[in-house]
Amino acid sequence: MKCLLLLAAVLATNALAEPTIAPMPALPTYGQQVGVELQGSTSPVFLPATRYTRSGNSILVEYEYAGPDFGPLQPMSTMFGSSDVNLGELAPGNYAVTARLIDIDHPQVTQTFNTNIAVVPPSDWGLYAVPHAPLASDRVQMVVHSAAYFDPSTLHASVNGNAIRIDFTYRASAPVGGPTPPGLTSFASVDVGRLAPGAYHAEGWGRPEAGGDAQRYFTLDFSVSAESNVTEFYAPSLDHYFMSASGDEIDLVDAGAEGGWMRSGQSFHAWLRQQDAPAGTQPVCRFYAAGPNSHFYTASADECAGLKSLEQAQRADAAAHGQPFLGWAYEGIAFYALVPSNGQCPSGTTPVWRSYNDRAAQDDSNHRFTVDPQQHLAMQGWADEGPVFCSPT
Repeated sequence: MKCLLLLAAVLATNALAEPTIAPMPALPTYGQQVGVELQGSTSPVFLPATRYTRSGNSILVEYEYAGPDFGPLQPMSTMFGSSDVNLGELAPGNYAVTARLIDIDHPQVTQTFNTNIAVVPPSDWGLYAVPHAPLASDRVQMVVHSAAYFDPSTLHASVNGNAIRIDFTYRASAPVGGPTPPGLTSFASVDVGRLAPGAYHAEGWGRPEAGGDAQRYFTLDFSVSAESNVTEFYAPSLDHYFMSASGDEIDLVDAGAEGGWMRSGQSFHAWLRQQDAPAGTQPVCRFYAAGPNSHFYTASADECAGLKSLEQAQRADAAAHGQPFLGWAYEGIAFYALVPSNGQCPSGTTPVWRSYNDRAAQDDSNHRFTVDPQQHLAMQGWADEGPVFCSPT
């Protein structure tokens, strides 16, 4: 009897330990930040390698974990733990999430499991922006929540200056509350692209399916902040990090046009344009080196000038020897950021730490910039170069 009870306890424990991925919050609503949490894994997750990618309403999250024969690092160090992934705000609707657990020592050994995220629409009929308070770098979607079912394929957005018009075709004979006609819905979203900082007026115009003129049913006034998200990406094949505040570049990387880069779920705030930035911000120089296939960012005028001088000398030397230049090439101003004073960030901001992999000798230099204290501590083996930017909170 004791053996049977012990066996039952073991089986129950194993059942509870089966990995799952769960949305946070469990039932997110419009305007909330949405995340996913890995639950039930008996192996610690390697925090710096957590990443995700999204295509439409499909999301893939990848975790690397320490298997039983992992070495030489201790799995209980700050590099390992429980990793939550922030997906940002999602438009109301259903999302299919696939999670993949990858054994660090044996990448061919994976576990895959799935879940769904249902983002609840606003309770009132109307027109809504996603994100609800957009930043200058955000792709903005407009959500129509209608009292009559409508065809989501008829949603159309047009932007004229600071005016946005959303058109859709609805079925007057199918009010919400009755049966949902096939192919119709009470809410859906349409992309309006990235918008310059400023105030916007949006209108929702519905046209009856049976015919007739379109009428204005909804209006929304909202603002796009001058701040931008600086979005971080991770390439598992390189073990490199990259970040960008450029919306066009972020779209290219998200689309996979730049290789195997995936979002880490990490970001901080800065400004794309000097005229939008507050007093005290500094231009952040961006460099790229073809040798290590890596980018570098600095708000230090001396550091920027030093790398520019080094580039000039190395280009001349490479040309003299008939060789390609593979060093740090200046690419321009990436964004404008607040910077620490005597190592301290001003009130209302969060430090952005810079870590360096110290692999110049291997021609594999890479830096990581993060506001997340857990991720910062997880960068063991990388040189801690301290706070270099200050992100407004």
